[in-house]
Amino acid sequence: MHLTAGQAILGLLTVMSLVIGTGVAEEKPQLGTPPQMGESPADDVVAKLIKDLGDENYRVREQAGRELAVLGEKALPQMRAALHATDSPEVQRRLAVLIRKLDHDRLVTPKTVTMKLTDKGVKAAFDEIARQTGYKIEYSGGGRRIGGGDDGEIKHTFEFENTPFWVAVDKVANTTGCAVFSNYDDETIRVYHQESLNPYVAYAGPFRFVATNIHSTKSVQLSGINRHSSTTFRQEHMNLSFQIQSEPKNPMLGITQAEVITAVDEFGGSLVPPKNPNYRSEYYSTGRMRGYTAYANLNLSRADKAATTIKTLKGKIGIILLAGTVPEITIPNPLQQQNQTYTGRSVAIDLGSLKEDPNTKGHYLLEITVKRIGETDPNRIDYTWSDTAWQKMELYDEKGGRYHCFGPNTLNNNGTSVQMSLPFRPEDRRGMAPKSKLGPPAKLVVNEWLSITHEVTFEFKDIPLP
Repeated sequence: MHLTAGQAILGLLTVMSLVIGTGVAEEKPQLGTPPQMGESPADDVVAKLIKDLGDENYRVREQAGRELAVLGEKALPQMRAALHATDSPEVQRRLAVLIRKLDHDRLVTPKTVTMKLTDKGVKAAFDEIARQTGYKIEYSGGGRRIGGGDDGEIKHTFEFENTPFWVAVDKVANTTGCAVFSNYDDETIRVYHQESLNPYVAYAGPFRFVATNIHSTKSVQLSGINRHSSTTFRQEHMNLSFQIQSEPKNPMLGITQAEVITAVDEFGGSLVPPKNPNYRSEYYSTGRMRGYTAYANLNLSRADKAATTIKTLKGKIGIILLAGTVPEITIPNPLQQQNQTYTGRSVAIDLGSLKEDPNTKGHYLLEITVKRIGETDPNRIDYTWSDTAWQKMELYDEKGGRYHCFGPNTLNNNGTSVQMSLPFRPEDRRGMAPKSKLGPPAKLVVNEWLSITHEVTFEFKDIPLP
């Protein structure tokens, strides 16, 4: 699905009206928001502003719209609810415009940090960034320095003014000898003391690009040489690999092929490879796995064999973002359901059983088959859909505590139907149990994903060549 941010919201609203279920409890989706974000309680000020959007006085309507835009994400849940409930065409029109803009900003605008900390430890700095952004940052501590003591005890001064999240995090990390990790496929940023660092980093909106390596191979043709010219054909293939990290508000589902816009060495020579006239980037994408880290590469072509540095490299890439989720099928008391069929808007599921693991108390095994509705063309099989079907399954206890699943034990996949055996456990990927013990599973949710593809331009500087 290749949509603009505005189209994604309209799609979400359409899906809302079309979701159906057979023996399924109704549950309102969080339109246009990342998964696991709860709705805020109703606010009288927001309610009044929404009402004022339909006021007879044009100035009152305009002022209400400006104030709702300033409130931003805090007002979004209430605005979405009002969009469904209002009978006023004027209120509906203005709300739709505001929601589209706020959702677009949420997806492509970085959160920022403004603070001045004097003589504070590293933990205090990360805690303040976490407080301002609402993101969870885990600082492990434990860095040792010569002469004893903990690096965390060293006092630093930091001053940021509307600084993008990743820039602020890296500034604190680099100053205090820390490394930043966001590749556990959850919403937590983890910070550890390490001797290694990442010197080649680029920032673009809510994304962080980390250059990881350049690989070069050279070849010389030794056969099939033209007998008249006796020219030996020499060739070099060069590839720059990099990692993309997204802010925790922006789960990524995949990427399109990265392209070089400009790349220049220290002599002014271009490293941009020749264009393939048959290449169509929009038909290439990697993954559809939900996560906060993605990996990509760029092909390069060295112009001057004496060149040792890429002075500047600009590239572009499409990042497929999770614009929102729709709970398509909700099954209450799944432990009591066996061999039941449920139908949603885009999938039907056969729930075989959900049982506690006899060998590990508190762990559960789900036997389930998911079938895609309306996909019968054998030439249009989307294996990425079936490969990621397990990620759309969420298991909760009665208090809303969520069990974790990190992939199926078994998976039989033909592109339109996938049969899975899914293990669920209370511990996260690192084996950490939640603070509050989870109760027995009380609800199984099968989600539908809605996505947009956002093109991002990034730039690296002074990268050494092999």
